[in-house]
Amino acid sequence: MKKDKNHRSFKSMDPDIIKRLLSLPKKQGIELFKRVSHRYYLEKDNILNQAFEEKIFTKKEYNEKYKDMFYDKYGSDSFIQYINAVMNSDVDCFVTENIRMMKRKKELFEKFGLRIASPEEIVKENDKT
Repeated sequence: MKKDKNHRSFKSMDPDIIKRLLSLPKKQGIELFKRVSHRYYLEKDNILNQAFEEKIFTKKEYNEKYKDMFYDKYGSDSFIQYINAVMNSDVDCFVTENIRMMKRKKELFEKFGLRIASPEEIVKENDKT
């Protein structure tokens, strides 16, 4: 698919950065998260259109199985972030604290092929190496 000139790529995050983010004071962490979430909100239509064009899922499937299913406690749609990572990032794992995504992570992995883990899981894995 030819990407919209306004579409922005989102980068992967090093496990050490995740550790630093987890150690931020809660207020600063929430503010940072809100800024990132707002960028995804602005890109939502572009990301969904790319997914439809690349036949990741149909509009009907999205509406029935994924739309409005993965909002987190801050009001951000983690599914949009996840599907963007599936299509546009070269990462091994999508890191989230979204409880709804964590409950369905096996199903989402089987469908889209990108693992989902919590920040704590990534930190533990990184500490083992």
